[in-house]
Amino acid sequence: MSTWILLRGPAREARHWGDFPRELAERVPPARIRGIDLPGNGILYAVPSPLHVAEMLASVRARAGTPPFTVLGLGLGGMVAAEWAHRHPAEVEACILVNGGMRPHGALHERIQPRSYAALLRCALQWQRHADAERIVWRITSNRPVDPALLADWIAWRREAPVAASNALRQF
Repeated sequence: MSTWILLRGPAREARHWGDFPRELAERVPPARIRGIDLPGNGILYAVPSPLHVAEMLASVRARAGTPPFTVLGLGLGGMVAAEWAHRHPAEVEACILVNGGMRPHGALHERIQPRSYAALLRCALQWQRHADAERIVWRITSNRPVDPALLADWIAWRREAPVAASNALRQF
């Protein structure tokens, strides 16, 4: 049975995958699907986020279990996945990167659209106002109309496991 490791991006946790792990398991059986939080997010929200991807990788590897893995990484999670495949190729069967823009393959303006800069600044300024910050994140990351139930989940998760502004900044 293969094991898939799912890694999210900045200021996001495993719960933000939603139904995707279940749907993935139905399509790639038999497989174990594990979402692992990066330091500073989710169950590790109180842990300071490392400044370097290699340090985030060390945290993930310590909790991943027995390799080999298929690693799917989104954003910052993609950077961690690529680092994993580079440093420990025997542990990674496959690596799928989604929006994993990283140096030298993508400049900041290619990873984050310049039209989003003002919204990101508003999000940072409203970081402690969970609902407002999550609405901004929705607008930046989705072309779909706001889903009130999903947005309510995001806000609840943020209240349960609040990512410190300093951790979000370190992750970005």
